Amino acid sequence: MQAPTSRQREEWRARLGDPDAHARLVATLPCLHEVDLRPAARPAALSGWVRVVGWNVQRGRRPGSLAAALRAAGGDLCLLSELDDGMARTQNLHTTEVVARDIDAGFAFGVEFVELGLGDEHEQRDAAGLANERGLHGNAIVTPAPLADAAVERLPGAGAGWFGRDAAQPRVGGRMAVLAAVRIDGVEVQVASTHLENTSDAAHRAEQLDHLLGALEQRGPGAPAVVAGDFNTLGAGYTELFDHALVRTLRVRAPTRFTWPVDHEPLFEVARAFGYEWVDANVAAPTTAHDAAGLPDHVPLKLDWVLVRGLAARRPAVVPAGGLSDHDMVSVGVRLP
Repeated sequence: MQAPTSRQREEWRARLGDPDAHARLVATLPCLHEVDLRPAARPAALSGWVRVVGWNVQRGRRPGSLAAALRAAGGDLCLLSELDDGMARTQNLHTTEVVARDIDAGFAFGVEFVELGLGDEHEQRDAAGLANERGLHGNAIVTPAPLADAAVERLPGAGAGWFGRDAAQPRVGGRMAVLAAVRIDGVEVQVASTHLENTSDAAHRAEQLDHLLGALEQRGPGAPAVVAGDFNTLGAGYTELFDHALVRTLRVRAPTRFTWPVDHEPLFEVARAFGYEWVDANVAAPTTAHDAAGLPDHVPLKLDWVLVRGLAARRPAVVPAGGLSDHDMVSVGVRLP
């Protein structure tokens, strides 16, 4: 996968605030539409109960430790988001490559954003004076099983807000999913690793999931499927979470609003319409560290999910991140019925 040069990234940074320029870049940049696909050195078939892991790994810091956590969780099919490739904040590593190598797996990596800076406020401070070599950030499928027909699916809402003149983290790109097909006991299963928009509202997240599930349906009509990732199911509008009084009121009215926000996020009705199930595949518990998201009153949020179709799901879990990410890992066993 060819990354934009540092000179190109500087030129784009000078054009922040131009939505037309951003739209052209999203439409034409090859790296936003390609998949970095690497097979496992020793491919292994998936059979019986398969442990699916979904995890927002917050840039992929400490990839060796992430790999150890995935191995300890028994991850056979790891659907990961927020992984860096050539970012100063993560030692300019291709973090997906390191994780996959350490667990004897292959991977499919797709670019969510070309980063035009060093990251958020803390990352800018910590990486001051350093430079991004490739400046890529995205999602991945990591598994020892062969991956077929890997593709990037860009989601509605082109991410122009990240290209704003005053953007704290200037970026080119927008939310997306990495798709592929794997075989479980010889049956093809469609798989997606995704990350839905957070600086948005529930209706937009539902639109994004509808687009994604529609793309999976075209690839395999009615086929078994697994979708996992950070759905950013905030249970309220993004800005509403910064209204202390409103948050307290919402939690009194519906105590589980933020830990099981199904009734407040229309994307679940979208999932149901496509034949997906989530009750047996998820635990009704938050997946964010209470004090890591910077939200008022330390609202515990369930943002991370696994959706399944045409598969039995058993023993879902939320696995504490242990300081490796601001999101906990979610996992579940799946098998053909």
